[in-house]
Amino acid sequence: MKASHLVILLIFCSFSRSSLLFAQEVKVMSYNIHHGATRAEKLTLREMGDFILRSEAEIVGLQEVDSVCNRSGKQDQMRILAQITKMNPKFARHFAYDGGAYGLGILSKHPLEDVKNDRIMSIRSNGDTATLALLSARVLLPSGKNIRFATAHLALDHPTRMTQINQILGFLEGEYPVILTGDLNTLPDSPELELLKSRFQLTQEDTDLTFPEQNPTKKIDYILVDKDISQKSFQKKVFISNHLSDHLPILSVVDFGK
Repeated sequence: MKASHLVILLIFCSFSRSSLLFAQEVKVMSYNIHHGATRAEKLTLREMGDFILRSEAEIVGLQEVDSVCNRSGKQDQMRILAQITKMNPKFARHFAYDGGAYGLGILSKHPLEDVKNDRIMSIRSNGDTATLALLSARVLLPSGKNIRFATAHLALDHPTRMTQINQILGFLEGEYPVILTGDLNTLPDSPELELLKSRFQLTQEDTDLTFPEQNPTKKIDYILVDKDISQKSFQKKVFISNHLSDHLPILSVVDFGK
């Protein structure tokens, strides 16, 4: 090889490594997996794992995750999804359920540190006060940048959701930048979203409906980022042909380049 060609090759390789190192775009997914089953309770967890792998999502916030529950065949769902996707898993239990635990999960292609299971208020069916998980972790991106990634599943009633959101904002105060994902059980024009918008911006349109998975009628699943983070809003998707759960998964590309 000529010396001049070698120099060009070395420069190209150096540029390619540098571009990869400082890449700041991150593909983020939020997915309520309905304990790894369809609305008709057909177990589809492995198909979900294959779908996440094909989506090329880098970080995924999961809601309604079972851990060795009877109803889902005693599956360790986060372990199975991690095996299929080759991603790093974290699980946080809301509470014990059906022989195992029920909660939230994070899958990440990038290393996870400082994992937290903060507790937000919930009300049991008998009126007693309980707590649910707010799962978050620090994600180490290839660029060297750290972000805080969080996922949540909010209550069905408005007063409890407002309390939960205030608690979430408190737990995330001082963290920057933050991506918040989840099934928030509220509509884009609700007071709950207005409260979240005091810090965050939505990465998808109000018309990107997510529930139910067949002929969806409302948007209750979200990916939010800090207001000053640049979004690649033209790179966002609701997977309308995915019927593995009773919710549609959503994906957004977030640009941390600025």
